[in-house]
Amino acid sequence: RLFTQNHPLLLITRTSSPRPQLPYLSQPSRNAFASRQTARFLTTENKNYVKEQVWLAAKWSAIGWSFFFLGVVALYGINQEVLERKTPSPDEWSFFSRNHFRCANAAVKPDHEYTDWAQVATEFRRCLERLENPEIDGKGTSPLVPGMDDIRGINPSAFDISEKSFAWKEGYFQVVMQCARASEHIDNMVLDTTRKIIFPKEVVIGPSNPNPRPCPPGAESAPREEDCERAYAPPETFYLKVLTGLGFSSRQRIEAALAYANWLEIKGLTDSADETYKWAVDIAASALPAPDAVIDKDTSILRVQEATPPSPNLLRTATALATHRARSGNVTSALPIFLSVLRARHASPVDIAPATRSEYTPFYVSDPTNTDIGSFINIVKSLFTPPKYPAEPPSGDEPFLRQPDSVPDCAEAELMLYIGEILFATASSGHEDEGLGWTKQAVAIAERGSSSNDVLPANRDKCKACLETGIANWGAMVAKLLKESQSKPTTSSSW
Repeated sequence: RLFTQNHPLLLITRTSSPRPQLPYLSQPSRNAFASRQTARFLTTENKNYVKEQVWLAAKWSAIGWSFFFLGVVALYGINQEVLERKTPSPDEWSFFSRNHFRCANAAVKPDHEYTDWAQVATEFRRCLERLENPEIDGKGTSPLVPGMDDIRGINPSAFDISEKSFAWKEGYFQVVMQCARASEHIDNMVLDTTRKIIFPKEVVIGPSNPNPRPCPPGAESAPREEDCERAYAPPETFYLKVLTGLGFSSRQRIEAALAYANWLEIKGLTDSADETYKWAVDIAASALPAPDAVIDKDTSILRVQEATPPSPNLLRTATALATHRARSGNVTSALPIFLSVLRARHASPVDIAPATRSEYTPFYVSDPTNTDIGSFINIVKSLFTPPKYPAEPPSGDEPFLRQPDSVPDCAEAELMLYIGEILFATASSGHEDEGLGWTKQAVAIAERGSSSNDVLPANRDKCKACLETGIANWGAMVAKLLKESQSKPTTSSSW
């Protein structure tokens, strides 16, 4: 009982209270009650129960975290498999090189979404460093100019990759071109060396930018000019790697030359862009057995001869050169090239089996079927079959074969649009009908091509773009003619 917990003598002799503490008048001590209750909780049965609960909590926590970790690993593997099927990488590359390649391609978003080009450039740069390192994935390659200083981690020297396989070369080419593309997007940015953050040049505080643009809310503070340097190697560093390197095909060198020329044109270097376009034409012509019989190297006008048809590369580069000169205002040089390309296409032999020709689609693997069951079977098979790297595409140096007359050629429609626009713009007043006729014919071809099932999907999209442009040009021409006819004074006849 509580009132008998202490000896009566102790209760009477306590001096802390002015009143005598008799057993039946004393109050229970709370501290003693609490300590006795705690002692009651720690019984043998309670200890075993606590140990069991702690063990169960630890076991299920370990199981839960294990499942979570394995789920993250599985999700990462599935994501990498999806990216690998979307953008295949060569089997010869190491794991980290392929991982950088896949992550960089995944970071490139569609046109309507935001792309962090600084991240894309960093991932592709890391991949390129590993591919050019002879101790990792660059065994058998060598720089043509050894000992050059790196530019933001990039070796500016071109490399000799002749000993590598097609898959390695194609992957290396794609990495270099994507580095150039990323460099174009961040060309107006700088790197803050103190914080390793990339900023636009407009926000840098320094003498060269007296009125810096304020940083958006939530962003890092603007850097100082003395702490900044170029964020990435310039685009020409990567384009020249392909143009001056060894082991690249004509198709790859031409793609690099056209992209480089387009970049120079964007920067306003018209003369340099024209020289680069001519460089691309020379690359295409040098791959032919008799280039002098196909093209005039001084004027870049094609010679139409059935015995020596041009190559697809030559038609492509000549069209690009003429388009550049037309945009630059040199229509007197562009028009003969356009006409010669159109005549060369018409004079080329017809492809007797266009449906059986292989179409190279880089970084895309598909196996279309005609039935839903076949599609399901292919999906199941693909889950257990590693993706194969795309086959080697045509070099573009073979003789050009045109489509049959029954299949609309959207490339011809594009040429006719350029010719019609030039003829209409340069014609004297009252003689614009020829340019209008070329435009009408181009619109008719593009309209048939945009709805024809015989045209490949990529060419069908090109036909739709040509149709939109042609209709816009046609409307502008008609509006101009109508305005001129209304502005002419009318003469009234009299007796």
